[in-house]
Formats: sequence, structure tokens, C-alpha cells
Amino acid sequence: MIRHLYKRPLETLLATFGISIALQQLAKNIFGTQARPLTAPSWLDGALSFNDVVSISYIRIAIFVLALIFLGFILYMMKRTRLGLEVRAVQQNPNMAASMGINPDKINMLTFGLGSGIAGIAGVAIGLFAKVTSELGNDYIVQSFMTVVVGGVGNIWGTLAGAAMIGTLQKGIEWLNPSNTLAAQTFMIVFIIIFIQFRPRGIIALKGRAAGD
Repeated sequence: MIRHLYKRPLETLLATFGISIALQQLAKNIFGTQARPLTAPSWLDGALSFNDVVSISYIRIAIFVLALIFLGFILYMMKRTRLGLEVRAVQQNPNMAASMGINPDKINMLTFGLGSGIAGIAGVAIGLFAKVTSELGNDYIVQSFMTVVVGGVGNIWGTLAGAAMIGTLQKGIEWLNPSNTLAAQTFMIVFIIIFIQFRPRGIIALKGRAAGD
């Protein structure tokens, strides 16, 4: 289904969202709607305390380290391997990449598979401190899309900057108004809408041929 929508990114987004709804319902029918806990290893119990107010659980520290490891892996793959070179070539100009002997369909399939695999690992990491249900990803999908849009589509460092900005902004608003997390999310979305009006290509926009049309 996705292969037929490569040149229509909006339709691809809608198609994958529809597929996710169908898969969620399938999971409910098979496993039920009861939330299931995911037991973390014993060495992740406890928290790192800085004082009586500030402490960070070892689970969150492990997730942060895991994210850094995958960030390094993606940067190395994109910059130092043939697959990364081919991925960047197909992203910039699939027709020219095909004329150089690269199979765009194969590269798109591998890229989609790699992204799906990393998303699956992220789901396991989130399950260490959140109850696992078929709708676990719904709480994070909006922030994920906003991170990519704010950071700059197709830019790894932009995505990292967007994630840092959105996370800091949301937690800062929640700190000012801890009793209303919905208001914090609303203010964050309004801020992002205003931000996109001034920087529609994101924090770190692609330049040159990589920018496309």
C-alpha cells in the first residue's frame, strides 16, 4: 500500500494512520483491552537522587542512553555506509539515484523497515514505565509528528533540536501549571503553529539539492 503512495506523502500519512487503527483493533480482539505491565530488569530499580526534590529514575536514564546509542548508530549509518549514501541519494533525487544503479523501491523498503524497527524498540522502552496497551503509541504520535515538522523534515540534527525544544517547552509549561497537563499541550501546539508560520522548513532546514522543491 505504501509503495503506491511514495510520491504523495499526505496520502501516505493517512494510509499508515488508518492501518494503525486497524492493527490496534485487531490487537484488542486478540489480547483484549486490559493493560499489561512490562517488568523492567532489577538493575533498573530505584532512582538517581540529586536532592530531596530532584530525582531521575534509572529507567529514564537507561532510555536516554538507549536513545543516544541509536542516534549514534543512525548518524554513522547515514554518513559512513553505502546504505546511508543510497538513502540520502534516493531522498534527494530518486530518478537520478535510479540512473546511477540504485533501486529506489528497495531503499525505501529498507528505510521503512529500519524506521519501524527503531519505533518498535522505542515502544518497548516506553513500556518500561507505562502500561502496555494497543493504544500505547497514541500518547506520543502527535509529539513525534511535531518534532519532525519543527526540527526540519529529513534532518537528523533538526529532529534532535525539535525534540529538545518541544520536551523542554512542554515540561516548562507543566511546571508553571502542574494541575492542568491538557492546557500545557494546548499552549505547546499553539506555540508550534506560530513557530511554523515564521520557519515553515523547521529549525534546521535542508539546503541546496536536498531541499527539493
